[in-house]
Amino acid sequence: MFKNNFDTCHEPDIESTNHHVINYLEGRISARAIRDYIVARDKRFKLEMESTHSLIYISRELAELFPSAKFVVTVREPLSWIRSRINFHFKKHPEEWEEYRQYFWMDRTKVYAKEESSLEEHGLASLDVYLKQYAEHYQLALANLPEDRRLFVTTDHISDETSKIADFLKIKSSLIKVAHSNAEPDKAAFIDEIDRDFLLRKVWKHCEPTIRHFFSERIPFYEENMNRLGWNNGQPTRNEP
Repeated sequence: MFKNNFDTCHEPDIESTNHHVINYLEGRISARAIRDYIVARDKRFKLEMESTHSLIYISRELAELFPSAKFVVTVREPLSWIRSRINFHFKKHPEEWEEYRQYFWMDRTKVYAKEESSLEEHGLASLDVYLKQYAEHYQLALANLPEDRRLFVTTDHISDETSKIADFLKIKSSLIKVAHSNAEPDKAAFIDEIDRDFLLRKVWKHCEPTIRHFFSERIPFYEENMNRLGWNNGQPTRNEP
């Protein structure tokens, strides 16, 4: 959206970036070390706009180190997101993302329910792990990014909100070009084999606050299905067969 008119980059030096983020989260490097790394990285790339989703884990440090920076956070409806994430992980295994993939997903997957045996068969993480991380991203964004310096945009409305994004960034809307890259239109067939009710319960269990915050129009859909399934707040309200 910005590359035609600004110095931008999507996930620059991602292997090193992810490695430092993981080391910081694991306590292997200090807060001072990660801050020094961020500053040096910024001076090296000299970017006006960067899109790197793993930086959410050091979003507090970013907001403090760059007090004039603004943050545009895209939010995808979780039921749509999980299908896309599973499909992407099944089809692509970029070497530079392997440490991240192992740390955030595979190493945290301990068990699989019988309904997600196809995920285990194809070397993917469990729904609990994927959806917990999805929810964590937006919890971190809400907690760490100053309210006056952040803008949340749902992915299905990006094309309609270029003016809103431009106003937030104080640039001309004509400088923003709407585009959709990294799309995977052909979904892996096994995704549809996952029991839909099981999937809905998992999405609601982990993502209810995110849905209520960003997708109020979807609340009736989920509540209707949870009532049908006898679930409330991610837990069964009656004995299931």
